[in-house]
Amino acid sequence: MDELRGVSSYLSNPLPFFNPAGSSADGSEISENEVEASFGPDQVAKIRAEVAELLVFGFYGTSLNRHAKTLISMGAGGVILFSRNFNEPEQVARLCADLKREAGNRPLLIMVDQEGGHVQRLGPPFTVIPHARVIGDTCDPEAAAAVASVMGKELKAVNIDMNLAPVLDVDTNPHNTVIGRRSFASTPACVAEFGYSFIRSIQHEGVAACAKHYPGHGDTLLDSHVDLPLLPHSLTRLMEIEIPPFQKAVDADVAAVMVAHIDVPCFSGRSELARKPASMCKVTIDYLRDALLFEGVIISDCLELGAIIKEYSIEEAAIQAVLAGVDMVLVSHTMSRQTAVLNTLLQGVLTGRIPYQRVVDAATRISILKQTYVRMPFEDAIEERFWESEIQQIGCKEHHDIVANVVHQSAVVSGRGVVPKRKSFW
Repeated sequence: MDELRGVSSYLSNPLPFFNPAGSSADGSEISENEVEASFGPDQVAKIRAEVAELLVFGFYGTSLNRHAKTLISMGAGGVILFSRNFNEPEQVARLCADLKREAGNRPLLIMVDQEGGHVQRLGPPFTVIPHARVIGDTCDPEAAAAVASVMGKELKAVNIDMNLAPVLDVDTNPHNTVIGRRSFASTPACVAEFGYSFIRSIQHEGVAACAKHYPGHGDTLLDSHVDLPLLPHSLTRLMEIEIPPFQKAVDADVAAVMVAHIDVPCFSGRSELARKPASMCKVTIDYLRDALLFEGVIISDCLELGAIIKEYSIEEAAIQAVLAGVDMVLVSHTMSRQTAVLNTLLQGVLTGRIPYQRVVDAATRISILKQTYVRMPFEDAIEERFWESEIQQIGCKEHHDIVANVVHQSAVVSGRGVVPKRKSFW
């Protein structure tokens, strides 16, 4: 936090202001070099470091490589892992440790999509987790807590700090191809209760949860990976169906919320001819802050999804997301886009388009999350032996039995099986 106080000190001496369009008072263009030259080197370095904290990047490979080293050296605040980064538990644990060591004393947040079902980036021997709907079909939120505990123990064992789960979308549209069984249920009360139990349990294990996809992706037709979906309902309807699970997540003290790339006209007030993603809409994010009273980190869905890149440049999307109130922007794949986002956000602050206080607020929230959840890599032989004992629990019999109990109970309650009800999932 000392670094944050140092950067915040610039607020008492206002930064030089330039026209956001990048032109001087007489209308002539101002280059990036001229903008940076208007600040002292220390100022630019401090601002660059704070802005970089807002980026989460992904990369290809199963070991620390040039791509990862470059983004870490630029100060990126987080890393997202995919199946392309995973061979086996020991390998991914060492990869995470190497990534964190590369960042030095600066905590690096490592996250993964490990929902269960077909969205499970770390496969066997990690315990195979069923779809959320299987868990929801138990009609017992304790099942969500049991599964989340397994996830938390196994992710923590390999130095992963955040799980981009649970999905809190309410599955109300049978034609929705992107959510479906990723959702706990088709009713907001059930999704809310299961989400609450999941969040409390995984965070008890020391792994941050990220509730998604605010304000609700369950009743859409298009897939935001491909195009910009529409959530056409009134705010009254959203308050009845889509919003309650996210309110319950806030009550559970969820560490982060992911904002979807979906058009929600009741917030944006825009017509079909001028659509705007929730991830770039200040009113949508203000509602999460002011009405739901969420104080944690707000993360965008990946800016390389079709919903964004079909409509915007990725640089402009990042600017608008941060202006809207997003704290961390996710750019999962392409190094050139990741570096472009960092440079564009820096210029946005230096030219005055992005208020500096907006960056300070985001960096403060990120720092608090990291202090709570980021686990630094082992430093000596004693810590390494402790880590080796932790990693042995990945895919252990106890974890398999817990998940098997959940699956059995789900089958009984939903009428798919005749297995006697277990007294406990644990």
